[in-house]
Amino acid sequence: MRQRAITENGMCDASIKSESEIQEIRKELQNTPGLYQTIRWLDAIRDPTRLQLIYLLCTHTQLCVCDLSNILGVSSSAVSQHLRKLKDMDLVVVQRDKQTMFYRLTNKGFMSFIDNIFSKELDGRKIRLDV
Repeated sequence: MRQRAITENGMCDASIKSESEIQEIRKELQNTPGLYQTIRWLDAIRDPTRLQLIYLLCTHTQLCVCDLSNILGVSSSAVSQHLRKLKDMDLVVVQRDKQTMFYRLTNKGFMSFIDNIFSKELDGRKIRLDV
């Protein structure tokens, strides 16, 4: 069915789906929870510092804020803020040992997602998981 669609560049005469087909496709999209989970995970790694933190936690099981800060060359405050966001997303957990807080990845689905992203960098090594 040919309909006129309004685009940011004006009108477009294009062959597009019927309204009922569009509604059906929208339902399919809404019933794809994995898609929304992937969007959430992509949001977690879109910041370069967070991506580096995740990589470090993948390869070293658990690290403290001080070590992460020293490795990345950024302030411990910045590291803590990124870790808080990851913690709020249920991707990392914190474990206290006296005065030191250790962080590690916790979500197995996320770790599988990250394993696929880092597969070349990990060069056959598996993500270190201590859940």
